[in-house]
Amino acid sequence: MGQINGISHKWQEEDLVYQSRLIFTSFKMRVFNLLVAILVAVIIRNFLAVNISKEAIIVYFAWLVTSAVYLIPFRPGRVKNVKGLEKIHFSYYFLGIFYATMLVHYLGGGEWVAVIAYFFDLIYANVLMKRARGALITVLIMAAYFSLIFLEYNGVISHHTVFIPAEATFNNFNFVIGTNLGIMGMLFFLMSYSTGLFARMKEEREKSLLESKNRFATKSEQLEAIMLKLKKKVAENTYIKRAAMGFIEKKEFEIEKTNMDLEDKLGKIRKTQKSMFFMIEDLNEMSSQLKEAKDHLEEKVRVRSDELLSISHKLHRSERLAFLGKLAGSVTHELRNPLAVLKNAIYVLATKLKGSKDEKIEYYIKMIEREILLVDSIIEDIMGFAKTSPSEFEETDLAYLINNIISMLDVPDTIEIKTEFHEVPKIEVDTRQISHAFVNIANNAIMAMNGNGTLIFRVFDFDEKVCVEIGDTGPGIPPDQRDLIFEPLYSSKPKGTGLGLPIAKMMIENHEGSIGFDSEPGEGTVFKIFLPKRLRKRG
Repeated sequence: MGQINGISHKWQEEDLVYQSRLIFTSFKMRVFNLLVAILVAVIIRNFLAVNISKEAIIVYFAWLVTSAVYLIPFRPGRVKNVKGLEKIHFSYYFLGIFYATMLVHYLGGGEWVAVIAYFFDLIYANVLMKRARGALITVLIMAAYFSLIFLEYNGVISHHTVFIPAEATFNNFNFVIGTNLGIMGMLFFLMSYSTGLFARMKEEREKSLLESKNRFATKSEQLEAIMLKLKKKVAENTYIKRAAMGFIEKKEFEIEKTNMDLEDKLGKIRKTQKSMFFMIEDLNEMSSQLKEAKDHLEEKVRVRSDELLSISHKLHRSERLAFLGKLAGSVTHELRNPLAVLKNAIYVLATKLKGSKDEKIEYYIKMIEREILLVDSIIEDIMGFAKTSPSEFEETDLAYLINNIISMLDVPDTIEIKTEFHEVPKIEVDTRQISHAFVNIANNAIMAMNGNGTLIFRVFDFDEKVCVEIGDTGPGIPPDQRDLIFEPLYSSKPKGTGLGLPIAKMMIENHEGSIGFDSEPGEGTVFKIFLPKRLRKRG
């Protein structure tokens, strides 16, 4: 019986030493990780100018000191029984959860991955302690994190911001609910559950080993009783003594074999423990992948928000243009009748006063005729903007078309016209609309040069399109006006309507084309029109 008690006591000591070494190793890893975290935080704060508060460094240091202090009782031989070891180990997690919560608070964990500070204690608690205590630690971690988020979101305590990965902010209710409460709550639960599976495997192995020990102890007790009886009989009978000795040797062999089996099972348990540590490394990698996925999702949200904002601006501009078109149509229709009366009246006056020697009267008649023509051209521009007739496409030689446009332009003698036509295929265009667009751009260039400079027309091939350039040597477009030149009713000229370039842009886009410009102050402006060689649609 004494021999059996000795074996049981030996197993208890071995189990206590094994558990102590396991927990001691986990705390060594904590100390090392916290030391690395402190060094990284100090480097980032001092050399990369990241807003990591001194309070976060202090919490890191306090956590490091606490973990180092807990190394002392977990050295093999310090604690006398397993229950005492488990109580000391369990007491640490209250301090660990407090330090992790403070660290998440000072590092703005509600907006980035500082919440990883909880993961180490979450994994260790579910792997190294019994399932019930591991689940309790998981609940305490979730309660601490969600309480922190609730207090920060409601302004009870201040919220620290270190990194802002996207436009989504901590004050956004959907962001707090979706990312912090939804995703992080699910992640805590999954990590607790998955690591708890390994802890359960460990408990089952330990339970199986304990049952084997109990069976061995029972057999040993039975064997000892048998041996006592045999010894009494051996004293009376030499034959029985010899038989008993053989039986004892056989049983001792079986006991030795059982001891070997137990050692083998202990070796398998140690291998299982190594597998648990590998699983912990996989979980750390998974948390890193989760951060990358979160950053990628926030980038997509930002891009989609920019796209929606751009569509909203275009829709607002389209509504404004539609209103201006309706207004311009009604106004110009009402102006044409009195303008026709003025034309007839000035024609009658000019006829009646023809041959008059009063030069002043002739000057005013010509001035009125010139202003009537100006008003008539303005009305034509407004009508062109308000209502565009259906396009009539036909194959056209752009060089021939531009030569005709040049002949129609009113160009002062002091302005030189240059052309540079490369060989390009004929393309389908509405000659009336394209001529109108090119004339508007050319007239703008002529007015910009104030009667002195060079007007340049170039035509050349550009991939699947034909490019037409209309350039001038004027003063160029000021930077503050470049975003406005295609806006209707905007003009930098005293008598301009602000519709020439918008009408040109609209007509070019009707041809599935595009228009842009390059301008340098003091060197001039070049408008670039790109027209497709083949149209995909009509009208």
